[in-house]
Amino acid sequence: MPGRWSAPRLVACLCVIAWCAPGQEIHLKTRTISTASPQNPVATITLGSNLRQTGHEIIQFDHPPAVADLDALLTSGAQVTGSLPDNALVISLAGGTFTPPAGVVWMGQFEAQDKISPALTANTALVVSPNTQIPVIVEFHADIDSDHQSAVATSLGETFLSPAGLLPQHAIVQAGASDMAALAARDEVAYIFPADPAMLTGANIYSCAGMLTTSGPIAQYANVTHGWDLDSDNIAHLTYYFGSLTPKAPLLSVESEILRAFAQWSQNVNVTFQPSAVANAARSIYIEFASGAHGDAYPFDGPGGILAHTFYPVPVNAETIAGDMHFDADEPWKIGGDTDVYTVALHEAGHAIGLSHSDNPGDVMYPYYHRGLPLSANDIGAAKQLYAVPAGETGPVTVSTPPATPAPVTPPSGPTNTGTTVQTNPLTITLDAVPATTQAISINVTGTVTGGTGGNAVEWQTNHGYTGTAVPSPSGAWTAANIPLVTGANAVTVTAFDSADETSTRSATITMQQAPAAAPSPLTIAIASPASAVVTVTTPTISVSGSASGGSGVTHVTWQTSNGVTGVASGTGPWVATGIPIPKGNTTVIVRAYDSKGASAWVALVAVRQ
Repeated sequence: MPGRWSAPRLVACLCVIAWCAPGQEIHLKTRTISTASPQNPVATITLGSNLRQTGHEIIQFDHPPAVADLDALLTSGAQVTGSLPDNALVISLAGGTFTPPAGVVWMGQFEAQDKISPALTANTALVVSPNTQIPVIVEFHADIDSDHQSAVATSLGETFLSPAGLLPQHAIVQAGASDMAALAARDEVAYIFPADPAMLTGANIYSCAGMLTTSGPIAQYANVTHGWDLDSDNIAHLTYYFGSLTPKAPLLSVESEILRAFAQWSQNVNVTFQPSAVANAARSIYIEFASGAHGDAYPFDGPGGILAHTFYPVPVNAETIAGDMHFDADEPWKIGGDTDVYTVALHEAGHAIGLSHSDNPGDVMYPYYHRGLPLSANDIGAAKQLYAVPAGETGPVTVSTPPATPAPVTPPSGPTNTGTTVQTNPLTITLDAVPATTQAISINVTGTVTGGTGGNAVEWQTNHGYTGTAVPSPSGAWTAANIPLVTGANAVTVTAFDSADETSTRSATITMQQAPAAAPSPLTIAIASPASAVVTVTTPTISVSGSASGGSGVTHVTWQTSNGVTGVASGTGPWVATGIPIPKGNTTVIVRAYDSKGASAWVALVAVRQ
């Protein structure tokens, strides 16, 4: 399938979860609804011509919804269109009178503000100029078909775009703040979040089908809050076991690429991965390539469809399926091109440790994503929230940053909703005006940070995978210099975070009108020795050597192992790293080159010591 992973490549995955833990909260991205006090009584709802013909309601049970509950809802005239953490469902009602079945303890409706992504409410361009139009994805509830979506577009005077590869419940529209408010007011609309500008350029689009439960799909508006439990040392120690792997790429290379994906998460988050001696151990991720029906409830669909699916960790899924990663063996898997094992594994590993989908196009966990995209500050920060060390305890030092925190939303009022809102810390970042267009290959952006709990820092990222750290000043002003641009739209996001792990985010879009006459060569690094990506050793240490070039000039080269040991290599062009400790088992060694502008590139190998 030529060109399938052309830049930007957008990959498909399927992430499968089944809620099983009781809860007193319902988690949306915009707010957390407390349902500790049950509705008494839960209201009977009458629909008719004097109200609306259909309606979407959130209901919560006092237990994990089971098949009997779904049958009772169907009998009562309700269709399940989604699942929410915890013990909650989204249902669609069509006319008549609906009486909630036994076990329902809370009911409420979506408010319009629940449907607009925090990534949009924080967008500087929309705040400064509400008439500014940007591409957004409108997600409809699962029962709203294409004809109904078209009717919504017609009634609002909007033009919906549905390029090939877009999920059936998604439509792209150019919208300003008032347009989004009108869309959010429609009952048919579930959520609105930023669209990747590349979706409008004719690039191939590959989508993640979303997270499934036994009672319905998890939608983009949900905020998943479950991860693996931390062990006594405040680290989640996980194991993995390889089942059948694809014969379409070298076996050791496939294993190495998956382990490299694991290493990207473990070097930033309190999670480690070690090999398991058995396939079905507790807290173990079983990895296999399989075709069609392969023993779970979600058969693969052959070439060109869903690439992989992952089962979320305990307590979202039960052992031993929790965390398992399955890849479709019928896809044309490659190492470093076309259907790239590493790209898919990095996204799937995020789901295996408990991450849901991001609203930010520059994140690995965005439902439509690019081949080779590195973990962003938001990806790492979302994982940190799942694996934060409890207050008053100590844990390993990490190098990650937290994700954007949703703005506080006033809970809806009325007899059928008693939700409360989780307030956020008043950390605030501003982004000074930037040019809408430029012919430069890079740009400087500035702004200020106020509030928060001290120790404020600012990081930036673009939707093309570039990241970096802004330079602060004592006054709260900051400068992010030499942000690389590519031809076309460049979405630049800046995130401030403080010592209490609160965040504030702003973004802007700069269009580079044409490629410069002479662009700098990309920063690259390669390992020359050992020659193989997977090497077997018998000594307690190894030496690794290679070369680095490009960028704005290589300044230094560092190395880090999956066991948390770090060091600095000798040399910059040709470089050598000696005395790297290799304990028994598998150790991933990542070598990273940095240039004078703070950009980095990396390469990895896996050392196996018997």
